[in-house]
Amino acid sequence: MIRRLAPLLAGIVLLAAALPAGAQTLLFDLSRPRVSITSAFAGTDILVYGALDAPADVIVTVSGAPSRQTVLRKERVLGLWVTGARQTFDDVPVYYAVAATKPLAQILPADGVPGVALTLAERLAAIQARGAGRRSSEELKSFVQGLIEAKRRDGLYPEGVAPITVLAGRLFRAELQFPSRLPVGDYEITAYVLRDGQPVTAVSKPLIVSKAGFSAEISEWARDEAPLYGGFAIAMALLVGWVTGALARRL
Repeated sequence: MIRRLAPLLAGIVLLAAALPAGAQTLLFDLSRPRVSITSAFAGTDILVYGALDAPADVIVTVSGAPSRQTVLRKERVLGLWVTGARQTFDDVPVYYAVAATKPLAQILPADGVPGVALTLAERLAAIQARGAGRRSSEELKSFVQGLIEAKRRDGLYPEGVAPITVLAGRLFRAELQFPSRLPVGDYEITAYVLRDGQPVTAVSKPLIVSKAGFSAEISEWARDEAPLYGGFAIAMALLVGWVTGALARRL
């Protein structure tokens, strides 16, 4: 453990040494800029570390690439659960997490920071609901809540706020945990320095999540040779069905 953390600790010290005196400056980095998704991927951790020019509050947000998401509502009809109404949202982050030096209620004003979305609720307030005019505000809220619950079941919208540890008032670190069902794409990790509840500095770093190994080859084949891949998948399904039937008859 000490050997693994030594380069990171050295990086923190170098960041602190690079800060100009008297400037409101934030320097931070990631333990690695890329996450590789393999067939054995079971989640991972990434260390965020940095330095401040003076003691302050820090909030770190992790946002996955925005995408279109559809939420389905289950309805009970004649004793059976069937798919009922659906709502599609645009600009939904595939992943969102927050880390902070203190509970957010102790850092942020009660009415939030104008023009800056830091919490999950603030970020989701910016998503666009298709055909929103056909639904009441309460209906839209229920669909947004369904979206949050589905994401949390997959670990993509972690509950609560991860802790940021501050050392000597200037150095900080936070360990960000990512789930096994992490979608591929371009992520953005942003660190905010806040004083008196207002951001004074913000710096962003990219995090690339991509497939690697055999799963990447399959994904690339499915994308580049879609008809061939579809035919192969159908053939394999038929073969598996035939083999299963043959074994069942023998038994």
